[in-house]
Amino acid sequence: MIASFIQSYAMKNQFLLIFIIFLFAACKKEQSQNIVIPPAANSLSFSSTATSLVLSEATDASRVVTFTFKAPDYGIKVVPVYTLQFDVPADTIGANAWGKAINVKLAADSLQKSYTGADFNALLSVQLLLPTGVNSTLVVRLKTEVNQNIGTGSTIQPIYSVLKMDVTPYKAIMEYPALLVKGANSWKTPLEQSAGFLLTSAKFNSKYEGYIDLPNADGWGGDAFQLVSAKDAKVYGWGTDANTLSLGGGNLWLTPSPAYMKVNVDLDALTINYTPVKFFISGDDNGWSTSSTPMIYNAATKKWIAANVSLTAGKAFVFTCNGAYDISYKVDDKGTLMFAGAPSWGGINIPVTKTGVFTVTLDLSGGDGNYTYSIN
Repeated sequence: MIASFIQSYAMKNQFLLIFIIFLFAACKKEQSQNIVIPPAANSLSFSSTATSLVLSEATDASRVVTFTFKAPDYGIKVVPVYTLQFDVPADTIGANAWGKAINVKLAADSLQKSYTGADFNALLSVQLLLPTGVNSTLVVRLKTEVNQNIGTGSTIQPIYSVLKMDVTPYKAIMEYPALLVKGANSWKTPLEQSAGFLLTSAKFNSKYEGYIDLPNADGWGGDAFQLVSAKDAKVYGWGTDANTLSLGGGNLWLTPSPAYMKVNVDLDALTINYTPVKFFISGDDNGWSTSSTPMIYNAATKKWIAANVSLTAGKAFVFTCNGAYDISYKVDDKGTLMFAGAPSWGGINIPVTKTGVFTVTLDLSGGDGNYTYSIN
C-alpha cells in the first residue's frame, strides 16, 4: 500500500513538472514574440536609381529618380512610418543637424518614392534653394520610425539610412500653388490665374503671399472678396475676425481700406494679414533716402513706376517700403529680385550698369516667387 502511494505521488508530480515546463516555454515564447529588435540601417538597402542628375526642361516629364528600400524586420509585426529627408551636407552636422531638411512622408505601405524631373527640380531649386545651373551635393536620408497606435512617438529609436547624389537643378518659370482673389461686389476677377489677383506659395507649403490693390475695400459694400484655391477649388472666407479664415466662409473685407497692400495667408493656421505699402527707391544716388524717390502705382499695369530717376554706373540701390527696410527687395547672386527685409536681411544691392536718367519699374503682380524689376 505504501509502495502504491509513493508511485501515485511520483506520477502526479511528474505531470505537475511537465505542466510547469510547458507553461514556462509558452511564456518564454510569448515574451520573445513581443521583444522589438531594431534592425540595422544597412538592412534597409536604401538606394536610388541615379547618383548624378542634370535637370532641364527636357527632363520635366520623365521619371528621373526613384528611391527604394526594404521593409525593416523588428522581430514583431509593426507598421513603420517612413520619411525621406533632403538636405545639403553643411546642414546635416552640428547641434541643428537636419533641422532645415525638406521632409517627405511616404505612405505606410510604400517602399519607394519616384520623382519626375519637374517635381525634383522644384524640390531642389525652390524648396531647398540650391543654386541653378550649378552642381551641388544632395544628401538624402531615409528615416524609419515606429509610432504607437494612437499616433504618438514611441520609445523605439528611429533608424536612418543615408545616401548622396550630385544634382544640377535649372531655373524654371514656375507656376506656384495659388489662391485666386475672387471679387464679390464692386469688381469681378477672372476664373483663371490672373496677375495682380492672386497669392502664391513660392515654397510649396501652406504659406501664400502676394500684393493686391483693393481701393474700395471699406466695409460690406466695398471690395469684399474670397480666396479660391487653384489646386482644389476650395473657397476660403471670413473666419472669426478680419485676420482669420474659414473654409467656405463669407466675404473678407477691411475697414478702413488699405488700398494697395501686401497680403500673407497661412492655410494651416487659417490666418490672413494685410500690410499697406508704398514703395521707394533708396540708393547711392539719393544718399540712401527712404522717402525722396517715391514710386507711383499704376492700377492698369499693376506695376510700381518711378520716372526720370538719375542713376550712376557702379552704384547701387534697393526697393524700400514705407520709409524703412523691413519690407525691401534686392537681388540674389543670379540677379533675381528677392525679399531682403526682416527677419532675413539678405540679398545684394541692385547694381547700376549705366549712367543716365531712367524709368525704374517694380512688378509684384505675379505673386511670391515671380516678382521682377526693370531699368529702362
